[in-house]
Amino acid sequence: MTRPDRAPTRPARPGIDRFGRWVASRGWIHVLLITAVVGCLYPLVWMFLTSIKTDEELGDRAMTPSFPTFRAQSPYVRDAAAVRKPEDVDATRFAAALPDLRDAARTAVDATMPADVPAAIDRQRWLTSAAAALMNRALAQMPRQLWDEAGPAALDRFRELLTPEATKQALSDQLCRLELSALTLRTLDGRLFKLAAGGDVAGWRVVSKLAALTPDGGVVRLDYRFRSASDAPVMLTYDFMLPDGVQPADIHKLFLSVRPDDSWHGLTATLDVGGTHWQSTRTTFLAQNRAKSVSFQPPSFDDTTIRARTWVPLRADGPSDRTRNARLSLILSPSGTLGATMAKIQRNYLRAFDSVPFLQYVGNSVLLVVLTIAGGLFSSAFVAYAFARLSWPGRSLALVLLLSTMMIPSQVTMVPSFLVWRRLGWYDTLNPLWLPAWFGNAFFIFLMIQHMKTIPKELEEAARIDGLGIIKTWWYVIVPQLRPTLAAIAIMSFLGTWNEFMGPLIYLRDQAKFPLSLGLFGMRMDQAADWSILMAANILMTLPSVLIFFGFQRYFIEGMTVTGMKG
Repeated sequence: MTRPDRAPTRPARPGIDRFGRWVASRGWIHVLLITAVVGCLYPLVWMFLTSIKTDEELGDRAMTPSFPTFRAQSPYVRDAAAVRKPEDVDATRFAAALPDLRDAARTAVDATMPADVPAAIDRQRWLTSAAAALMNRALAQMPRQLWDEAGPAALDRFRELLTPEATKQALSDQLCRLELSALTLRTLDGRLFKLAAGGDVAGWRVVSKLAALTPDGGVVRLDYRFRSASDAPVMLTYDFMLPDGVQPADIHKLFLSVRPDDSWHGLTATLDVGGTHWQSTRTTFLAQNRAKSVSFQPPSFDDTTIRARTWVPLRADGPSDRTRNARLSLILSPSGTLGATMAKIQRNYLRAFDSVPFLQYVGNSVLLVVLTIAGGLFSSAFVAYAFARLSWPGRSLALVLLLSTMMIPSQVTMVPSFLVWRRLGWYDTLNPLWLPAWFGNAFFIFLMIQHMKTIPKELEEAARIDGLGIIKTWWYVIVPQLRPTLAAIAIMSFLGTWNEFMGPLIYLRDQAKFPLSLGLFGMRMDQAADWSILMAANILMTLPSVLIFFGFQRYFIEGMTVTGMKG
């Protein structure tokens, strides 16, 4: 009798089976923890992505910003944007009306498009891109109820929004070009002199075969064509004589009215006047496609004031053979894809530094943090030693009174504290912000007491036998055992002081003494509409707290755990 063939048995895999059992038993906990971490980091990631955006991208629905690529030539046409369906509009109804809407927009753009299109521009590409931009703008202005009505009401209203002004604006926005409008000189006494008017090509000279100047209405357009990001820069010079009555030492600023082409190429400048060669210390990147003013400024009284540094500083960089016959040189350096991307990432952070005296605010915050942490560590360890290790009459009652202060809201003591500090003459100083930490914090003292109770008394008795007094026993025996709790108190003190807003708002009036938290509030008032720069400033303020917590979380957890142990 023959035995039936058996199916081949699967070889045992103890490692995989053990991993499967672990995933089934505990893996869901790790998945839950990872999900919680991602959820907690989402606001920080959102702030970082918003800090990279330009103000034009803030209105887009996309969470991530766009990143620039190498632009070989100017002018050029932007890529056509996708037509966005208005919210709460039926997708089927919108899809049915989309061809008619697109035809109406293209007809309006075609009728407004200028006849003399630059040779390097594809006319059909420009028409398609401008029509898409015009459609998005008109759709955003249409009332919602028109889409629910029968008949061509929505299409008629759409055509009414395609005004010549809106069409010209769409054409202008989608054609990126580098234009020079005017060059203006401002003296230290406030006088303004227009050196170069719009459309005046005579004074400008291009020192490069890769570029050419073209008059375009009331402006001068700089057309260039780079082969790669390693090409030599394009130099543009303008020679002028100082106006009568103006000396080289009287120059305050030079305003250059320019329309960038959103290429993110770098623009630097030099100025030769009064026997000195001045060099710009910062690169201005050609971001976005709207008119702006770039100001170049030698050292002046503005450098000693607390105000937004919106100008490009000029520093002396050797002698020059020019005195009253001055020369302004603009150097346009090509940026590759990586360089343009890095320039866009850094742009709002550099603007945040220039919008307020950022480093001065950071210095004030660091000073407050150091003094507060030192006071909190010393006072909590010293006072807790008296409660935990020494016996004296009324100790229990004093401890109850100390802990009861934790139940008093800070709003109750806010006005009396302010009156006390003002009576001492310390209003508008940093003293009320750090000095209270040296008088102890009830919560920190309680943590220290709980930790000191876990220290064996034999260590203290051995120190006494060796001849150490109370103070030396505290310093050489007790304090070294308190490192975990000291680390936890230091972290909590840092986070509390670094993010403190109410105290500086109450006690400080001089802007030079503001910490970073209050200084950024002032920038919020000045830059209310520019959320990108505000998010960049928030990232710069939040990052130290995140790094401190994650870098020292082991000590923080250990300190909080030790205080819960029984002695």
